[in-house]
Amino acid sequence: MDKQKVVNQKLESFMRRNLPSAEYQRIRCYERCVVDKSMKLALLTSKNLIITDSPPRTILYTLPLIEFLSLSLVQDLPDFLHGDERFKSQHLSLKFRHETGHKSESPLSESSGSYVSASSDGDASSERLSPSKSKKHLSASYSSLSSTSWHGTLPSPRSQRPLRLITSLDETASRLDRLNLSDSGSSVSSQGATTATADLDLFLLTDSTLFYQLLQAASLNEKIAGTKELKSPVNGDTKPKRKKSHERLIMVRGQLYNQLSADIQSNKSLEKRFYLVQELSTAASNDMNIKKYFWKDLDLCTALVEDLGKYRLGTGENNRADEIEYLIQLESCLSEMFRESEHLSQRAHLLTANSFVVLRLLLENISSAPSLPTHLTSDAEVEDLCTELLDTTTKLLFEVLLAVSEHPTFGTELSVSRVVSFLEPCFSTFGPVYSSMIERGLFLISRTGAASTTLLLYCVFYVVEVLCRNSAVCRRLLISSHLEDIRYYCANPELKIARFSPLQGLTIERVYKLLQNIS
Repeated sequence: MDKQKVVNQKLESFMRRNLPSAEYQRIRCYERCVVDKSMKLALLTSKNLIITDSPPRTILYTLPLIEFLSLSLVQDLPDFLHGDERFKSQHLSLKFRHETGHKSESPLSESSGSYVSASSDGDASSERLSPSKSKKHLSASYSSLSSTSWHGTLPSPRSQRPLRLITSLDETASRLDRLNLSDSGSSVSSQGATTATADLDLFLLTDSTLFYQLLQAASLNEKIAGTKELKSPVNGDTKPKRKKSHERLIMVRGQLYNQLSADIQSNKSLEKRFYLVQELSTAASNDMNIKKYFWKDLDLCTALVEDLGKYRLGTGENNRADEIEYLIQLESCLSEMFRESEHLSQRAHLLTANSFVVLRLLLENISSAPSLPTHLTSDAEVEDLCTELLDTTTKLLFEVLLAVSEHPTFGTELSVSRVVSFLEPCFSTFGPVYSSMIERGLFLISRTGAASTTLLLYCVFYVVEVLCRNSAVCRRLLISSHLEDIRYYCANPELKIARFSPLQGLTIERVYKLLQNIS
């Protein structure tokens, strides 16, 4: 029997025995590696980087991805490796934060083999977590692991839009007490535990793996999730507002997804389409399999993208505020489909199918502000909806740029330059939208330390900086119209971004990149 296949089977069996079922279902990929000059196995889930010995007998340590401070790929040739492994190795340098209690011990010390994970209040637990203690989600399908394979994960519940979206099916616990983003050597948390930083050098033994890209994406996903939880206090009333939708969410899989897809495409009523798309979005946030189905469903994806253009112009058949609300729901749904789906190759293939028809249409349809009749231009409710639509457009464009620049593209021709090539011909309409995004970012950063806006602030500056760096027309617009304001409001960003947000460091980095690009 092939040696690698034996290792796969041993690791698969070991993880099934030693991980909580929810964590086991979130496995993304794994690789053989070298840590401290000894052979190990590195396993990536949606929440943790787990290191075991090789062959797997003990979980040596578990590193929560939300605690990563930096992750880089070092170009070197390790002298302790020989032959092909030396030239094909990938050196990952990790820096992360950990709580040490009253001792200065590192989490990289040998453990007893129990599964260690950070609890919601920041205390490390060395007890093995049983499946009964983990949150219950819609079940995920199981597929065999291989050295560079991954299968569906179940993301933790995300907060939904108040009033219009169904209440989250699970309660979320705030991480306020445990999130301390100081980059200094050590600090003291509110509970008296010492927080320190540690480094880990991990050498993957192949250059044909997506491990590094998936690790980067998973770490960012956890920071975004943690930021969402900061502004989503637990609501005592978690009962879904629409019981019928709740029951359907539990069952929607396979054939029932197909029925939901057909209902969305065939139903012409704006109100019914709104609730069907809402149902699809809520299902996707609780079951990764829905995203798998969606990214294989070219017809539904095209229908939703076409709606973005149709209702941006306005149909004249509905209340205009209702149409803008539907646009907000559409963009939130599409953003949810992108969120944490970087490991799905079908996403890249759908976006590039038929000469990028879906990607091109998506970018064209979000590149303009919604048209408004004259009598609504001063309506306060419509103005608030347009601001919310600008925010969802920013988040959707953020997900698109993230997908083409930092996520695996699985051999397709997805790239930032491709996105720019679709946006620049629409610049007569996209230019004002880009300007509005810049102004929105400056307004948000002026609200010093507002944790509730950190995620949006990160998305805004990510989009603005990436487009400024890659598009000459975006750069010219920014410099000609917003240069002085950016220099004024973005000075000393570390003093203006919520310290306890998981995205603080990344947001500050993105602001400084923008300042450097325009200097």
